[in-house]
Amino acid sequence: MGCKGMEICPRLPNFLVIGAQRSGTTWLHRVLRQHPELWLPPVKELHYFDRLRARRRGPRGQEWLLLTWFGLTLNTWAFRYYFGKRDERWYARLFEEARAKGLTAGEITPAYAVLGDDVFCRVRQLNPDIKIMFIMRDPVDRAWSAVNLEFRAGHIEKPLTEEKALDYALSRGAVLRSSYMDTIRRLERIFPAAQLHFCFFDDLCERPTSLISQMLEFLGVDPGRVSDLILPPAVNSAAAGKSIPSAFERDMARKYLPIVEELCDRFEGPPHRWRGRYQRLLNSAS
Repeated sequence: MGCKGMEICPRLPNFLVIGAQRSGTTWLHRVLRQHPELWLPPVKELHYFDRLRARRRGPRGQEWLLLTWFGLTLNTWAFRYYFGKRDERWYARLFEEARAKGLTAGEITPAYAVLGDDVFCRVRQLNPDIKIMFIMRDPVDRAWSAVNLEFRAGHIEKPLTEEKALDYALSRGAVLRSSYMDTIRRLERIFPAAQLHFCFFDDLCERPTSLISQMLEFLGVDPGRVSDLILPPAVNSAAAGKSIPSAFERDMARKYLPIVEELCDRFEGPPHRWRGRYQRLLNSAS
């Protein structure tokens, strides 16, 4: 399927969830961990495949407080994750509990959406049968949420002006996160269609039970158990209720309309609503 020199390696996770930043993956981690046939690590984002050159790192201050709060400082998994040498053996051992219990194992790292072909090939070499779920969000809303997250983290200087917001939102890294069709094309070059599942943040907000049922069915576990899962409200609080500035919204709509047009050729549902919104914004400005 596009990878050369494939070798049979120890199977690692059965699935990955990747996606646009600010697309509800924290919510998904909370929900999927409840299913009795699934196993996900206590740390949501392992960041293995996007940081292959990293060797080891101890927990940062905030993470150490969380570990202490949840009693994970005495946990073998946490010690291995934070202090082990990062290589394929280290990554495989993070899923030992799942293998021992015969559970379907996975991890959620949104940043994997921007991996190159070479790294996706490496993912497939480690487990040729791995399944990948890619979740997408309205690129304009995603951009505004990401800007506010960066601002609150202190990565954008105060005050937050429209100019600063646009500078960040139009940076190469931010744009890559919303170039969904590029990610889809890379995935489809490497993995069989049966191992890929595409979905939308809109459905997570509007039809969460249906979205989770479809995911469980794709993963090959009992979708009937969805009624036993606690589905918390899908709240993305990074923007803290701040409305999108009109100039920012129009500029982002102009930037992302071609991308959304491509999505509309491929998918029903949310991308068509995104396109209608962008067209109305741009028509009102002309």
